[in-house]
Amino acid sequence: MVVNALTKRLFRNFIVSRGQFLAITAVIMVGVTVYVSMISTCYNMTKSADWFYHDYNFADYYFQVVKAPQGILRQIEAVSGVIKATGRIQKDVTILMENGERGTARLTSFPLPVENDVNRPYLLSGSLFKEGARESKTQVLLDPKYAQANNLSIGGTVTVIAQGREVQLDVIGTATSPEFIYAVKDAASFMPDPKCFGIFMITNSLAEEILDLSGQVNQVIIKLAPGADEKRVSESIKNILQPYGLLASYPRKDQFSAAILDGELGQLRNAAVYFSSIFLGIAALIELVMLGRMVKIQRLQIGTMKAIGYGSFQIMLHYTEYALAIGILGLLLGIFPGILFSASLSKLYASYFNLPEIIGGVNLQAIFYSIVLTLGVSAVAGLAASRGVLGVRPAESMRPVSPGKAGKVFLEKWALVWEKIDLSWKMCLRSVNRNRFRTAVTVLGVMFATGLLVLALFMNDTYTYMLNTFFTRDQLYDYFVRFDAPVKETELLAISRLDAVTRVEPVLEAPVKIKFGSLSQDEVIMGMLPDAKLKKIWDSSGRPLLVDGGGLFLSQSTARKLGVKKGDRVQVETLLGTGPLRLATLKVVGINSQFIGGVSYTTLEQLNSVLEEKGVVSGAMLKVAPGRSTEFEKNLSGMNRIASITSRSKELQGFRENLGYMFVFIFIMVVFAVILGFAIVYNASVISFAERKREMASLRVIGYRVKEVSGLLLKENLLQTVFGVFVGLPFGRLMSEAYMYSAMKDEAYAVYSFQIVIYPLTYLISAASGVIFIAIAYWFAVKNIIRLDLVEVLKARD
Repeated sequence: MVVNALTKRLFRNFIVSRGQFLAITAVIMVGVTVYVSMISTCYNMTKSADWFYHDYNFADYYFQVVKAPQGILRQIEAVSGVIKATGRIQKDVTILMENGERGTARLTSFPLPVENDVNRPYLLSGSLFKEGARESKTQVLLDPKYAQANNLSIGGTVTVIAQGREVQLDVIGTATSPEFIYAVKDAASFMPDPKCFGIFMITNSLAEEILDLSGQVNQVIIKLAPGADEKRVSESIKNILQPYGLLASYPRKDQFSAAILDGELGQLRNAAVYFSSIFLGIAALIELVMLGRMVKIQRLQIGTMKAIGYGSFQIMLHYTEYALAIGILGLLLGIFPGILFSASLSKLYASYFNLPEIIGGVNLQAIFYSIVLTLGVSAVAGLAASRGVLGVRPAESMRPVSPGKAGKVFLEKWALVWEKIDLSWKMCLRSVNRNRFRTAVTVLGVMFATGLLVLALFMNDTYTYMLNTFFTRDQLYDYFVRFDAPVKETELLAISRLDAVTRVEPVLEAPVKIKFGSLSQDEVIMGMLPDAKLKKIWDSSGRPLLVDGGGLFLSQSTARKLGVKKGDRVQVETLLGTGPLRLATLKVVGINSQFIGGVSYTTLEQLNSVLEEKGVVSGAMLKVAPGRSTEFEKNLSGMNRIASITSRSKELQGFRENLGYMFVFIFIMVVFAVILGFAIVYNASVISFAERKREMASLRVIGYRVKEVSGLLLKENLLQTVFGVFVGLPFGRLMSEAYMYSAMKDEAYAVYSFQIVIYPLTYLISAASGVIFIAIAYWFAVKNIIRLDLVEVLKARD
């Protein structure tokens, strides 16, 4: 095999500049790995969800009613465009746990047989319902996360309270369903809590029996024919169900689990493009600077090549091949880890979202796009950097390049200041001024590296602040007790008389639909005492709001969706699921901002008036004497009317435990930022050293020590890195704000009000990274200055 001269020369360049070559390759590798892993994960998750949705008949539309006869399904299936309608019963009931604690089970019924049912269950372990068997009357399938969190297995039992009666259910297996891939109690729940909330799948006959709904359903779900007019079909079904107390209706895209999954994948897809673009863009700029410098120092060689017959375009391609080689190696090193990471990331997402199977594989489209993008960026950088070849003439290349003109450093305009600056600092300032583009690229790279560190660490700061504030500033109770149905306020006397209880504040919660103009939004209104001490609400500026008098303190998320402002009047329609619908018009007297949940507030008396009741409550906030929590929980365990007992401390602990995945993401981001910062400063040091090699050798000859000479490079890198860190810190905040704004635009996260919180420690850690980069550059400078061959360097040759 004959290797031509230019190819040999290319390999020699690789060897001579191997440090820079590998540093830029590492940056490209990270960019490719990020893109391939994240886009492939989106592909795997989307493909797996689509398979699950299709094969297990994910409903296209949901309708919630107070109750309707099962015979209504025939009328609904007769609507043009409906291919399947399933009626079922779904209701939240209380779980009695063995340790005396309470939980919430979402009882969801299935008609037998379940094989062709809409939203049919996917069996993970055990067996499906045994039709006709005597034991089928008490069979239950649990969602896997609840079973695992509570150490429940096949053959075990769980006890629930339904209609005031204890019912024991026999566990026959675990299963999931397309609508329960993200099982949370409601949209106000920040994260799944499998310890206290689970999906319980039972037969229709059992649900009818224990919930006193013989021959009735309270939810209808449908599958639409391909091409059916969704709006027309839904309106027809609403008209059919209106006499039966239609409470809510929504399409698949608004189903909470599906919306959360779509939102997460959308965020992941955006992050893939955003972060990979940063790394590939910075890599291209480094290539541009490095190859531009290479063309300048190899003028004599370029002139010689032209003299013996090589054309300018041929030589430009030769240097472009160097850039392409970096891109190709970065691709080879980045694609395979990207595929491996995507498999791990897909499994992590699948377990988080309760997807039963992951359809993995190599996403050829992601690989193809990464190849096109990387090679395209490398080619452009190579061609742009090698344009200097066009101006090289063989005869002129034999002479050293005349020093370029450089304007004065801006400090020279102030003679008094300039005279007081040390000579070494003057040399550094002039070097930076002469090489403005290289300086700009270095500053830009350090800015992005610092910004990425701020972005990674701000997530921990924001979540820490949010949880600490929500659970210590807003929620001042120790326990929140809810009843299985609204009761008279006098029912709280039994709880208030418990020795451990020091304060009781009644509350009334009601699900409602808020209407403003042509828009509407499902919401929960909480009625509190005017002088409530255990729950505080705030406006967006952090000022406390006092819930007194009439009117409504609307949640910020709902106000944003409906376009409501303070002083407007909204219509409130109750969605209790029992009794007649109530309508009322309330004045919005304030907009409340809270980190978690979309709850609006009014006085207890006002909400009772809306419901046309008096003295009714649905729960209470409680303060318990220190050290008596166990005693209190034991005393409550015998009260059957209590549906759930929420412990503030346990809820906070659960939130913190569920944030483990976030720290993995933070660690990866920090590693990527360090790689980027190292590559930038390392290349800047190499180029600066190459440009000033003769200068440094001269200084060594006239008596300067290695420490003094290396100090010149240290100071130059210090100027660039410190400035990069200085602009990188606010840039990191801007990146954090952009990331949060992008997340908040997603409808699935509309109930969360995140604030940008960055602690001083985050800025300190990010700034300290600049010190690390400078130390690396200084080590490199000392190492290379020691190796300088003074005689060889001072010879007048290229």
